[in-house]
Amino acid sequence: MMPMAAALCRRGHNVIILIPPYDNPADSGQQWERDGVRVVNMRLPRIAGGSYTILSLAWQLARSARRLQPDVLHVFKPVGPGALAMALLRRWMPHIPILLDNDDWEGAGGWLDVNPYSALQKRVLAWQERWCLQQARAVTCASHVLMTRTRLLAGDKPMALLPNGPDNTLREVVAQAELRRDALRDAFGWRNARVLIYAGTVPLNHDLDIAVRAIAAIRAGIPNLKWVIIATGDGLPSLRAAIQQAGLEPFVEHHGFMPHDHLVERLVAADIALYPYRDSNINQAKCSGKVIDYMACGKAMVVSDVGMNRHYLQDGISGLLTPPGNAEAFAVALTRLAHDPLWADSLGRAAQGRLWERFGWDGRVATLETLYRAARQEASALPSGR
Repeated sequence: MMPMAAALCRRGHNVIILIPPYDNPADSGQQWERDGVRVVNMRLPRIAGGSYTILSLAWQLARSARRLQPDVLHVFKPVGPGALAMALLRRWMPHIPILLDNDDWEGAGGWLDVNPYSALQKRVLAWQERWCLQQARAVTCASHVLMTRTRLLAGDKPMALLPNGPDNTLREVVAQAELRRDALRDAFGWRNARVLIYAGTVPLNHDLDIAVRAIAAIRAGIPNLKWVIIATGDGLPSLRAAIQQAGLEPFVEHHGFMPHDHLVERLVAADIALYPYRDSNINQAKCSGKVIDYMACGKAMVVSDVGMNRHYLQDGISGLLTPPGNAEAFAVALTRLAHDPLWADSLGRAAQGRLWERFGWDGRVATLETLYRAARQEASALPSGR
């Protein structure tokens, strides 16, 4: 969301982001400006938890948007507080075109089946996803699979494929870290290590057991191997248990959440990035921010050939793609990169160049402007903006 908004600001638009900070409680009630974008966090209720928090955040989002009276409202995520706020705003501001961003398979067959929701919650969330997609004037989708799913649930309406891309400020942050790469490796204690890295969330039903099995298979053949994991998420206990069972704990370095600049330093200092997938609906629909960070930091990487990974990477040119769920193939790819650092470095540089050439927002934001313009024209042509 933020890189997209910043690119719009560079084109002369006034963009305000309203956030329900349930993932970042420390930001509750906070406001700031970054790259010309005003960011406003809603305030978490003092008695937080469950439905009350969701309802409170939805009410705040809707009231804030109504006060701002925007030309266009772009809602991100068709479930939860954003979906409820969208329902309110459809009534309060029928003349304002509302667009929706679809970046995950939320409903049946996706996260609805993975997360521990009650039967009632599942019915509500499935309804929210369908209703939001149907009611939006237009939809931006992060993957080809989500384009297909949107057509299935919402019929034929204006859509645009807009997968994730890097924030412009990331280029300079990476460049500064690259200048200090040797010093960073010394500071992290990695001078003589061959460092594999994973950075991101570990959900309950994660696929990192594939990496555990692959690294266990190759560890003896790669001197000074170290696996760095920078992650949060409900799946961390099961990941740690799998690592211990495989006898890898002495070779693993664990970190929790860290500021993005610090994460970039470790990615730049590492040798090979990894991200294994299974072939599931969620992974087919996924447009991973991890892959964006890996590419921006010039990392040679091994990822599974699922969903948008093939859209971002060219196998053997800017990364290595392996069959989904296949730990043996993942191990072979990791071994090839570990034993050929010059080739690995060339893959990382190719990935970095491809990211900025193909997925920078300044080169794609015109598509978004066209979608906004069409939605406004359609809304203004209808009676009462309906």
